[in-house]
Amino acid sequence: RSAWDVLSRANGGGQERRGGEGEEEEKGAMREALFSAIRDIDRVSKKQRTCSTKTAAHLSQMEEEIRKTREKVEGASTRAEKRALMRELRDKLTELELPTQIEDRQKEFYGSVSRLGKSIDKHFKPEDFGNRETKLDEGLLDQVVANHFFREGQPELGQTFCDEAKVSVSADLKRAFLDMHAVVSELRNHNLLPALEWVRQRRESSAGETSGNRTSSPLEFKLHSMQFIHLLTSRGCKAALEYARANLSQFASTHMLEIRQLMGCLLYHNDIGRSPYRGLLSETHWEGIQQSFMRECCNAMGQACESPLLVASAAGALAIPTLAKFATVMGNKQDWTSMEQLPVEIDLGHEFTFYSIFACPISRDQASPDDPPMMLRCGHVLSKQSVTKLNKSNSKPFKCPYCPSEQRFSECTVIKF
Repeated sequence: RSAWDVLSRANGGGQERRGGEGEEEEKGAMREALFSAIRDIDRVSKKQRTCSTKTAAHLSQMEEEIRKTREKVEGASTRAEKRALMRELRDKLTELELPTQIEDRQKEFYGSVSRLGKSIDKHFKPEDFGNRETKLDEGLLDQVVANHFFREGQPELGQTFCDEAKVSVSADLKRAFLDMHAVVSELRNHNLLPALEWVRQRRESSAGETSGNRTSSPLEFKLHSMQFIHLLTSRGCKAALEYARANLSQFASTHMLEIRQLMGCLLYHNDIGRSPYRGLLSETHWEGIQQSFMRECCNAMGQACESPLLVASAAGALAIPTLAKFATVMGNKQDWTSMEQLPVEIDLGHEFTFYSIFACPISRDQASPDDPPMMLRCGHVLSKQSVTKLNKSNSKPFKCPYCPSEQRFSECTVIKF
């Protein structure tokens, strides 16, 4: 579901930037198809759980009847009594119709699976662009998938995938993800102590690496603030005030306004839920602290804050309508899968911007490895191709198009963002 959260944020944040009613309707239809498929999958999953539970109950009932009959047969003295007991068991199982009920449950489930396939075919029409062969690094893709499972807190599934795909994830990274999810699990139960301990150890190690220059983490202040509220509501003013004196004073220079709000809660400690500070008890704070903790953990591990697999999947889903339209219009005239860049502009929105992009103010083209940005002596930056065109004669200096400064091509510097 995280992938669809990313996709929802991207759609919600980028709709106003995308022009054209027809394009918006097409993207809206694709988005609705995605969520319709998710709902259908959820229904099949629910049917599978129901079928499995009832089938297990029927099998247990059959096993219990057979066990009772076996005990009676072992205690029977004559062959006729044993035959009578076996006939009784057969009649009872026939009366209960357990095999028939199990078969009916399986038919219902298989029917749901069949309808799911038809639903997906209905929502997603096959496009030519989706059937083209694209060169993929399968080993790298397997590595990304395996990393994703451990990141999402599914170590057993991740290890099984690693064994079958013959890829490996470092033991340190596995342990780090397990520790992260152990702390997140405690946060879901409103236990802040493991997270506070992790932040303390992280701060101490960072202070040692920076020769004693101590920098407080925003996450640490959030955790101490929520612990203060927890103590205030559970143990009263005295415990909360002692905790504030011991742990919040270090943040006075950067979070004085928030500390004042926390101190104001002391006046309403008997009923904060009806006070002006009732927003501090909102469950959204716990959800936010989990996300903040996971981001800081991933940062400490040198991993991306969002799963690369989810981000790539969400970005691809956003690009599908535009690429489908392009494939329909162009047909087989142009094979875009062999190009270095996409043939059409696809605005994914701010959520999918991860690095700086330079566009030359003269040519309006984005910088690339073959056409990097270059800074002139005056400080203005142009693309290499634009500078080359301005430098018509290598023996004479050329003038900056934005100021009177003159320079030679050799005096320009390539910039790397």
